Amino acid sequence: MARRPFTEEERAYLLSLPAVASIEGDTIKYARSFRNECMRRYYAGESPTEIFRSAGLDPQVLGRKRIEGAISRWSQARTDGEGAQERAAVTAAEQRDLHQQIRVLTSEIEVLRGVVALSGALDRGGVRKTRRFELIEELRQKDPDLVVSVACEALGVSLSGYYRWRASAVA
Repeated sequence: MARRPFTEEERAYLLSLPAVASIEGDTIKYARSFRNECMRRYYAGESPTEIFRSAGLDPQVLGRKRIEGAISRWSQARTDGEGAQERAAVTAAEQRDLHQQIRVLTSEIEVLRGVVALSGALDRGGVRKTRRFELIEELRQKDPDLVVSVACEALGVSLSGYYRWRASAVA
């Protein structure tokens, strides 16, 4: 569906916002300060829709495609070498991604250590699900950053099953 031009009321409202520099037809030019703040928050993990909404830019008026397009263009501009602030924001995003990967890998290592501890039981015909849930809980208590979904997958149990077991074990 093609973007529709804004009504006069929408135009007047949008132009009253500090985030909007100008509007020509169906194209919005955003203020550089909003763009920089938007990308900083986006790379910090916030939803583009929420960022725009908090600036008074209603997704119902703009359309989600406009928001997605803006984020995409601004991200691409960073790879084309534009703006030190954008580069710093991407560096922070890359660091966040690396921290997440480290967290997942650390969880996998802990799970594998647990599997080794259970290997005697594995050789004797399998490990009960309850024991696998107990292992995940032990690992989670040792490492609060354990990615439980990774542990469940590695041990062949469902995440929902683990949380059901945990709720019944606590009760």
